[in-house]
Amino acid sequence: MTSSTELVLISGVNGFVATEIALAFLQAGYRVRGTVRTQAKADGWAALSAFVPFAATGQLQVVLVPDIVKPDAFDNALDGVDYVVHTIAQLPDWRPGVQQDMERDILQPNIDGTLNALKSAARFPAVKKVIVLGSIAAAVDLSLPKIKEVITEKSWNPADYEYGKNAPHPLFSYGASKKLAEEAAWKYVEEAKPHYALITALACYVFGISHGHDPFGVNNASQQWLAGPLFRSDWNFKGAAGGPAYVDLQDVARAHVLAVQRPEANGKRLILGKTHPTVRFPSDYVPLFARAFPERADKLPKVPEDLVNAHVDPSATETALGLSLRDPQQVVLDTARWLIENGAEEAWAKAKTSY
Repeated sequence: MTSSTELVLISGVNGFVATEIALAFLQAGYRVRGTVRTQAKADGWAALSAFVPFAATGQLQVVLVPDIVKPDAFDNALDGVDYVVHTIAQLPDWRPGVQQDMERDILQPNIDGTLNALKSAARFPAVKKVIVLGSIAAAVDLSLPKIKEVITEKSWNPADYEYGKNAPHPLFSYGASKKLAEEAAWKYVEEAKPHYALITALACYVFGISHGHDPFGVNNASQQWLAGPLFRSDWNFKGAAGGPAYVDLQDVARAHVLAVQRPEANGKRLILGKTHPTVRFPSDYVPLFARAFPERADKLPKVPEDLVNAHVDPSATETALGLSLRDPQQVVLDTARWLIENGAEEAWAKAKTSY
């Protein structure tokens, strides 16, 4: 661990990915200030065992930003901040019985929240960089069954606002919101010319060892796409996504630290994730699990025909960050092994939600 007096603001710090980003910065010696929406969330997150030592020394603090859509929402959190990592995103929820207004619940929070973070940061001269945690959904249309071109940092999802409002599935509305939020961010920087450098990190599906509140993915975290097929024999492959590219959770966290440290990342879109030649979707995980964990073979779900979507190439990002992303197949196996060994099966057995 290196020692640093620099302060990193992480919005939505209690999220699945943001939790690991915060831990990576703390372990690298940075001070971290995280935002959450309520005091209850602040107290619960700061009490997680991984963070108690950092909170006790003052290296970590948590502040409230109740409404990210409100103009100037982040102003009270930015005093003395050197770097901003904006992670907050309203995720889609397609569980049975859940109703969402896709414009109000997905598009507006993700677009306006991102712009508010950028505009607030522009009022604080000490801020050197703003990193927006985006999604590979900003670069690829997840509704298409097959995409011929390789997805890189130059690729964009063609979805527009009207499509996002009326998308046939909340996941596609989410993809539109991430594209539109990132597009708005780059447009703001181009027009307003703030003093800081903007970086966007387009994470693919994220799996791995987690220190947060929902480490097993039971409550709609990214981890569900791996844990579901591992523990639920009734997993609905047709109603769920989970590919075609994914990334280790610790690689995502490490990438954010490197993006702060390396000038080569400034002004870049970073692709965080790789496509494996044969293990792409949860339907591919099942035979992999059957071979790696033969004692579980009779508990695994039946597999539909394989899906084909797109190939993701992060080589430019790996060069900019000096980081080699882990092999996707190994990420799947290592995460599955960790889930099995740490009680995830019991948690999923108690889950009443049907995906």
